[in-house]
Amino acid sequence: MKKKSKNARLKRKNEFRFHNVEKKTKRGRIRKIMHPSYIFLEKGNVYIYVTITHSKEVEGYVLTKLTQNPDPNDNQDAYVVLDVRQDIKSSFGARRIGWFIVKDDENLIRKLFDDQKEKDGSPSTSDDESSR
Repeated sequence: MKKKSKNARLKRKNEFRFHNVEKKTKRGRIRKIMHPSYIFLEKGNVYIYVTITHSKEVEGYVLTKLTQNPDPNDNQDAYVVLDVRQDIKSSFGARRIGWFIVKDDENLIRKLFDDQKEKDGSPSTSDDESSR
């Protein structure tokens, strides 16, 4: 029988999925929010991703405009939140067919991941996202 390694290998991905996040409202209700996410790495049961949005500004985060909107049916400008995150696969919906990212934007995101990895040692977890 083969032993499982504690350190799963990073596997390159290039796909979009909606990330399901639960957020408490001011009245204490739980609201589900779905944001498109660009998944660029997989490690065991975890996806490493960045969030895509239409908003030019998100409080507390730095955003960069993408060269082209990943959704071919959407002509609005798209922005990537410059914060690499990770979460378990079950937190994501089905793969978005037809969505793609241009090479320049993909390189920007991978460079961001490498820079963040050197700085802290690992991407942040989704626990930070629920506090928004």
